[in-house]
Amino acid sequence: MNGPVRMAFVVGVWWLVNPPPVAAAETLFRADWPAVNSGAAVTRIPALQRVMRKFERLREGVIVIRHPGGDHGAAWAEELRDWLVALGVASAQIRLEPGSGVPGAIVVDAVEHRVR
Repeated sequence: MNGPVRMAFVVGVWWLVNPPPVAAAETLFRADWPAVNSGAAVTRIPALQRVMRKFERLREGVIVIRHPGGDHGAAWAEELRDWLVALGVASAQIRLEPGSGVPGAIVVDAVEHRVR
């Protein structure tokens, strides 16, 4: 193999062994969640735009919404889920999980669905 071909081969093998990092989950703080009264307002939230781009690239993706504990956190997560469904995401592709690990914030991610 000559130099450029060898380099392309090495880079290709490197990416197979060490794939590029997957985008991390997005944190949505209460201040980032304005009085949402339309689907258009939801689509303008940058963190959700990034999650939706990631979700669209997955073959069998699921959106995971991790919310703060308590009634307020659960209600906020349910409101976000309702907006995503209204925007065309199937409810079966959205999973709510308590325990965002960040007080006053929801952590949202798009992951490949795995059967448990």
